[in-house]
Amino acid sequence: MTVLDERPVVSPDQSRTWSFISNADGRLVSTTCPEWCDADHENDRETPTHPHDIWHQRYSDSAFLPVSVGRTAEDARILSWSLNVRPFDANMGLRLPHVSVELMEDEWIEGLDPDAFEAVIDTLEARVQAMRQAHAELLRVRAEHRQQGSVNV
Repeated sequence: MTVLDERPVVSPDQSRTWSFISNADGRLVSTTCPEWCDADHENDRETPTHPHDIWHQRYSDSAFLPVSVGRTAEDARILSWSLNVRPFDANMGLRLPHVSVELMEDEWIEGLDPDAFEAVIDTLEARVQAMRQAHAELLRVRAEHRQQGSVNV
């Protein structure tokens, strides 16, 4: 497994408050980027921009595992997440800090509030425990298999 920190670096002197022209109604709109946000917002500052396209985000580091695609394996990003706020979203829940979890590359569970995020974590922990049990069984079954001389070469 490979773990990479791909998060962008935001310069400390970069202004956290900026404005853009809304392409929805032509108004000048200001927003302040939260301290935890590591997005550079360069594209967001270009105007006109639709307010719904403004996201404040911080991405986790990335972990990769080889995933079979046909007869070959390709590294795929797994179990990453982002902390988000979409300050102008029509969905009021997305205007609050929330998390999106990327189970596997480009497969997301989005808009998780703290309780929903905890439920995802609990589910993943339960699955890891089940895999640990399967691992113990695999070790036992392989040992039995070796003792029986059942390996055909």
